[in-house]
Amino acid sequence: MNKRVRPQYKGAEAITALIYLCSMSASLMYVICRQEQLLCTVIMTALSFGIYLLFYLLRKKRIFAVTAFLALGILSFVLTDRALNKVSENRFVDFIFKNSESFDVLFAAAAIVLFSCIIGFTVCYFSVYLPRPSFLMLPALIPMILSARTAGGLPPAFIVFLAAGFGVAALGAGQPEFPNDIKYIDDKKSRKERLVSICIFGVISALVLTVVPRSTETPMGEYLDTVFNKKSTFFGRNELSNFTNNSGVNHGANKPSDNVLFYASTTYPVNVSRWSFDKYNGETGWTALSDYTTGWSGWRTYKKNLSTNTLAADLRQGALDGCLAEYAPLLKSLTSYNQNFSTARMNIRIADNTSTKVVIHPNMTTDVNITGYDNDIYRTYKDEMFTKGNMSVNASYSIDYYIPRVNESLIRLFERADMEEILTAAVDEGVISSSVKTSFISERTRALEYHEKTLADPINPEIVQLANEITAGLTSDYDKALAIEKWFGEAGFVYDLDFVPEETTAEYFLFKSKRGICSDYATATTLLLRAADIPTRYTEGFVLDGDNIDEYGRFAVKPANAHAYSTCYIEGFGWLEIDGTKYAALANENEELTTAALIILISLGALAILAIVFHRQISEGFFTFSLLFRSKNGKIRAIYLRTRKLVCSINGADPDSTAAGEVCQTAERTLGLYNEAREITESADLLLYGGKAPDIPAKQLLRDYRKIRKTKRKMKK
Repeated sequence: MNKRVRPQYKGAEAITALIYLCSMSASLMYVICRQEQLLCTVIMTALSFGIYLLFYLLRKKRIFAVTAFLALGILSFVLTDRALNKVSENRFVDFIFKNSESFDVLFAAAAIVLFSCIIGFTVCYFSVYLPRPSFLMLPALIPMILSARTAGGLPPAFIVFLAAGFGVAALGAGQPEFPNDIKYIDDKKSRKERLVSICIFGVISALVLTVVPRSTETPMGEYLDTVFNKKSTFFGRNELSNFTNNSGVNHGANKPSDNVLFYASTTYPVNVSRWSFDKYNGETGWTALSDYTTGWSGWRTYKKNLSTNTLAADLRQGALDGCLAEYAPLLKSLTSYNQNFSTARMNIRIADNTSTKVVIHPNMTTDVNITGYDNDIYRTYKDEMFTKGNMSVNASYSIDYYIPRVNESLIRLFERADMEEILTAAVDEGVISSSVKTSFISERTRALEYHEKTLADPINPEIVQLANEITAGLTSDYDKALAIEKWFGEAGFVYDLDFVPEETTAEYFLFKSKRGICSDYATATTLLLRAADIPTRYTEGFVLDGDNIDEYGRFAVKPANAHAYSTCYIEGFGWLEIDGTKYAALANENEELTTAALIILISLGALAILAIVFHRQISEGFFTFSLLFRSKNGKIRAIYLRTRKLVCSINGADPDSTAAGEVCQTAERTLGLYNEAREITESADLLLYGGKAPDIPAKQLLRDYRKIRKTKRKMKK
């Protein structure tokens, strides 16, 4: 009788597993930790490979391997559970499936530990313990499914990297030898052939990677740019901080927290702005020009003079009184609103326990009063407001502002006649004061200077051409602005918080994806308006949402209310808010259901494949489980029938017509397991034909059966 030995799997190549683990780590970090891809990829690769090596070294000691598996599983569960319990705001699942642009170290560490345990053990098991190259593809489903849910799929380079990693791992998997004499052979020739195949496959994969288009979101590109440029790409939207030099960039899968930033009370809700930006820098978003970060304190009188409703009423009344005869026909047709309903007040109370210099305010603010603050409040020429020193924690202040009603008749007036000439004549004839004229002319002059400054960097010709197409035939800046705003609805754009863009440029949003969030729309709108020769700012602030009103009638403003939009200068109005998201379609539930259905379909397909491939293991599992509910005699009978069927499959005999003695002889002749087969068949004879209960326990018979099944599988009988 030949002595049975355990497989050695000497042909397993650890370096091939390392490549595969690196490819999966890079793909997962692309989806989950995009802002720190390189660092997280290196950490996860090292950790998962360490777990792989642990089980690789324990491959000959199954008991220790099982113990290590249980210990590692418990340890990873305890560590992640304790870490996550320290965070009360966000959920770990949301971080994985709907990761926002902000990087969370705690969640990233938990994700790395969790996925490293899963893929490290899985790759080792299917390349060493049970070499099944086809099953090595299973760990790659994790980044594939996650990316399908959050990013719409992995970039081509990552897919090639995954495929290359799978290829080299499959080629380097351990291959046990089972010759007819049941002796193991160290097949050096076969091992050399595998090494050569791995090298050839690696070279081919590297050549393919050189021709695949480079993704703008590589696992290292943005990180290296950050390191070498000595700047941070992190931008927190979850608190009211002091001024920043960079705008937020949409990395997709946005999931804002639910904490209240501030409360706002008003009878006429409008957008409130936080800050504006001037220079577009492509993938990194917007930055502020130093020329426009200086504020002045004497802005109140200046801003109160910029009431277009008051100006229209004064010019119209002057014409009716016989003044401004040259422009009288135009001025008499001006529309004016009731002065008692032209202004409103808003009360704001900060609620996120911060102390800030930034004054959140509507666009047409004329006065601000901060409780307990006596110093100056400054205002920049791009309508940002800030205090000299930090306000108190959770400060409160009231704001007076003009209701932003568009007086189209005044806009049309200044399209037909020169604004400065009309205002000069109105001052000369006593219709308006010289300070009103100075304020309006200064506002226009500063807007034109700002426009010239921001056009120092040329706009992409494609965007200029698009702006010309949208505004073709229009001569009015006001009409052009409205046409650009409405175009986003006509061109089929979709507002989608969950969508993860492959690129963060305006060109990608305008000409490829047509899907994004407010910052994407505001960036595109600002560039289109500037291309149409209209002075425009990129502004970030908040929208007052009627769905978030508390029991006191206040607007509870949260991170979800953060909003970006454009403000463009229009003669006869001032700085007009243009928001492309107003006309964009919302990502509907059908799209979410389609994605969910795709994930379910992929999962069911994977389960079906597993069921087909593992049908024997599943069958054995059900068989062992069913024994728990049988009596002792029932267990013995079931084990015998199962053994008879197993042994008869070797020589193709019919189990129903095969006697117990024949089963025993076949097991001895083909498997060398006479004693095990004899114990099972004799126990069955005693039970079925002698009417006696066998002395051998059912557990022993089950162990005999498992030996027969395992030996048959190893010898490929």
